[in-house]
Amino acid sequence: MYNNPLIQPLIARRAVLLQELTYIDGMLKLHGVDNEDGEIPDYTGIEALAYECPYKKGANSQEKLVSLLKLTNRFLSINELTGLVHDFEPKLKPEDIKASLGSAKNLLLKAGSIAKYQVGNNYSNSFYGSPAWLGEDGFPLPEHMYKEDAIKVKSKITI
Repeated sequence: MYNNPLIQPLIARRAVLLQELTYIDGMLKLHGVDNEDGEIPDYTGIEALAYECPYKKGANSQEKLVSLLKLTNRFLSINELTGLVHDFEPKLKPEDIKASLGSAKNLLLKAGSIAKYQVGNNYSNSFYGSPAWLGEDGFPLPEHMYKEDAIKVKSKITI
């Protein structure tokens, strides 16, 4: 594309540096440090969530669960919640995260702080969100709907 052999390595290095800056900005924001320059780029994915509301690693599991629900603004399964916590705290083991969130979820459900919506008879198709996100019919409101691809379909095994 370019005749100068120095251009391609520079373009590649620039891409790496931009990716690192994106990560650094996201991590700073996660820890409550605002960008002093006022030039925060538009992010997608977990970085966008971090800019909306800083995730606090020191929070207890109930606070983490509630903050993730607020961040995503929709019903989430325990597996989705586990994945988000792992994105924020990759050093934690997913099975430990899931166990901790499971206990927090049960406490929050018992207190009425969150609501459960289950698709079908499969418990793995349980989604959690704010009680205010359920309509009068007991179904999630469209703006807070769980993701369809999060539903697990069990196939019947025949021999």
